[in-house]
Amino acid sequence: MKCDLHCHSFYSFDSTQSVEDILQRANKAQIDVLAICDHNTYEGSLEAQKQNEIEIISGIEIDCFCLDAIIHLTAYGMDLNNQEIHDLKQAYVKELDRIAEIRLKLIEERFQCKLDVNKIQALTHGGYPYTNVEIEQVLLEDVQHPELEIYQTGEKSKSPIANFYWDHLAIGKWGYVEMMLPDYRDIIAMIHRLKGVAICAHPKVTIGREKILIDALIESNIDGFEAYCSYHNQEDARFYKALCEEKNLCMTVGSDFHGKTKPNIQLGDTGYEGDCAHIVEDLKRRIKEKQG
Repeated sequence: MKCDLHCHSFYSFDSTQSVEDILQRANKAQIDVLAICDHNTYEGSLEAQKQNEIEIISGIEIDCFCLDAIIHLTAYGMDLNNQEIHDLKQAYVKELDRIAEIRLKLIEERFQCKLDVNKIQALTHGGYPYTNVEIEQVLLEDVQHPELEIYQTGEKSKSPIANFYWDHLAIGKWGYVEMMLPDYRDIIAMIHRLKGVAICAHPKVTIGREKILIDALIESNIDGFEAYCSYHNQEDARFYKALCEEKNLCMTVGSDFHGKTKPNIQLGDTGYEGDCAHIVEDLKRRIKEKQG
């Protein structure tokens, strides 16, 4: 069995592919079980569940703070039609809208340019305001600057949007704009209240191996960690696999496919080469336990 338990459709603000396209890719890649986990929204997962060619596990990825780190929690098995999930999406869209102009001004000041706002807005989809993704696309297309060459034609040009974000816009970088995101404890509690399983997504890029963050998540009853994903090398995967085994937590695998936004990541690129049957069975068992 092959699975990909973490991918994104164009209902995510930073992804590009339709649900139909993702399902076609999944068939081509011989993926048996799929979970579309869009950022703070539910439409992709609900749409995928309307077909019966590929088994779909209900999913969503929620951005939140864990202490002073932004983490992503993938939630599986919840009723995505619940009003709490709808309210979560609306709050997130409102926050994206609030920081959009602030981030645009910071980027224009940094690179001494004036970007075409109409062009930026034309790239949006799904009812989202423009974000760093659209700003970066126009910046890298229209502006010549020595700092940008590495993303335009250099060694980071294969995944320029993601690389630019982590280098310049993440926490601690000059372009970071603080978002008012929920606390991880509240999100884990909500996921459990709605009978879902809470997993820390791609932990290498959010919490690394910081013991204080790992312990905080475990103490707050996190259900597991995404041990295998496109960002993890085998050492990372072994670390989180061992952690899940030691603490009797759920281990998941996912590509974090985003389409053209992260062109070096293909659907199914989880880094896990074995039979996924036991991984899927364990996740489904835990979902069933949550649902009583």
